Amino acid sequence: MPTLELKLERLEKLVGKKLDIKELEYDLQWIGLDLEGINEEEQKIKVEYNPNRPDYSSPEGIARTLKGYYEIELGIPSFEIVPGKIELNVDPSVNKVRPYIVCGVIRDIDLDEDEVATLMTIQEHLHWAIGRDRKKVAIGVHDLDKITPPYRYTAVKPDSVSFIPLHGDGYPMNLEEILLLHEKGIEYAHILEGKEVYPIIFDSNDEVLSFPPVINGVITTVTDDTKNLFLDLTGTDFKAVNLALNILSTTLADMGAKIESVKVNYEKEKEIVTPNLNPEKLQVGIDYINDYIGISLSSKEMIKCFNKVRLDVRQSAKKGYLNVWVPAFRGDIMHIVDLTEECAIGYGYDKLPRTIREGCIGEYHPIQTFLNKIRTIMIGAGYLEVLNFILSNSEKHYNYMRHEFEESNHVQILNPVSKEYNTTRTSILPKLLETLLNNRSEEKPIRLFEVGDILLLDDSEETGAKREVHLSVVTYHEDADFTEIRSTLDFIMTSLGLYSDFEIKTGKNASYINGRYGEIYWKGIKVGEIGEIHPDVLLNFKLEFPVAAMELNLEKLF
Repeated sequence: MPTLELKLERLEKLVGKKLDIKELEYDLQWIGLDLEGINEEEQKIKVEYNPNRPDYSSPEGIARTLKGYYEIELGIPSFEIVPGKIELNVDPSVNKVRPYIVCGVIRDIDLDEDEVATLMTIQEHLHWAIGRDRKKVAIGVHDLDKITPPYRYTAVKPDSVSFIPLHGDGYPMNLEEILLLHEKGIEYAHILEGKEVYPIIFDSNDEVLSFPPVINGVITTVTDDTKNLFLDLTGTDFKAVNLALNILSTTLADMGAKIESVKVNYEKEKEIVTPNLNPEKLQVGIDYINDYIGISLSSKEMIKCFNKVRLDVRQSAKKGYLNVWVPAFRGDIMHIVDLTEECAIGYGYDKLPRTIREGCIGEYHPIQTFLNKIRTIMIGAGYLEVLNFILSNSEKHYNYMRHEFEESNHVQILNPVSKEYNTTRTSILPKLLETLLNNRSEEKPIRLFEVGDILLLDDSEETGAKREVHLSVVTYHEDADFTEIRSTLDFIMTSLGLYSDFEIKTGKNASYINGRYGEIYWKGIKVGEIGEIHPDVLLNFKLEFPVAAMELNLEKLF
């Protein structure tokens, strides 16, 4: 999770209250922050915040919440947006590559050293928390006085436009050259991979402001003399780019600057004015919140709780309900159940009654007890447990294993963070082979196992998919063979008391050597597979020694 260093002196200035570092250490946990470290000598606190609270990516965002916590300011913070005359025109050509853009102007900035560092940090954190490393949202910050409006956002051929990029070698490069030679181009080229045209922002003199999501033009470089900023945020998710703009612009406003709106003209006479800081309205039942939290607050008391977490609330015309307004920089409140958490924070988690309901003493679920027994058996057999992600790579999961990749047969990720995690696993074995690949230089033999989930499509399930718990086992060394892995299976079945009811039948599987593969049956039900891995699979994973492996469906055994 992202971390942030808070200087006590600066936080006191933002909150408007004298703060004691030890008291602050205690208070920060009640607004959703985790303490990473404290330096009493330098009066600094390092905190960690959840990615669902990107408004905490600056001391200004944290100070807003602390003002409510200390009841210095209650309700939604107020920000004035001055209507601006600057416009940006969007060409339809960007629809196929990066369709959305929102903008804003920040005037009269006078940033000190700490605030400049905050501006850089918040961009980095927003790119990560909201932007999916610039794929979903990319932020451009420019010196407004060096460029001439109106601006235009369009898409061009990779070799048709040249400009001097920021942090380059000082000579013009076309967009294709930037992706091949520039440090940032190399880092973010994958986002534009396969695109015929690339997005770009010009001013009225055809000067390049930005080549999103890669790099700005050198002409708009922000310096110590910069007094006015132009913000552009492009991306593939309209809600996400708006959220990032709202967080960035309100943070700069808290630094003392003025927010000015920009008119963004899309095709077919559609236009929007951004930033738009209008709050979102939700309606929630008083009894609903009290039941969730386990307390009995009156409407007046509940309104006070919401005000403390910087939300506006009024009685609804519907009896027993409240209308709650959520500020535009809060992207984490998506459902009325989220309001129960906000009310609990405003009330104080430390004040909630501590009760243990009858019959609610925690204990392991029976299948978890069974899985722990499996782990104990495997450790006793001399194997080392590993943990891998349930997300996987389709090429390694299918092609490397000599199976055909069919999109309709598994759960796919719609917007994967990277190609390494573009699907969910339907078996654990490919991940174990990848673990061997990453550790193949270690001393042999390497014997590994994993107990974990897989996902399978299932039309009978409400979600269209079901989860199964599997055990996968591999042994890797120069003498690994079917006999060794079969003896491990015998040990497992004997330890579970299931030995008399299982058998191995011959079968075929492209991942295994034909004739050295078997299907595992228990009481006539297929529960797994066992054998020696095919040489082609070993080559795909760059493994030089034989691998014997098996995979069991533990739910069927349970």
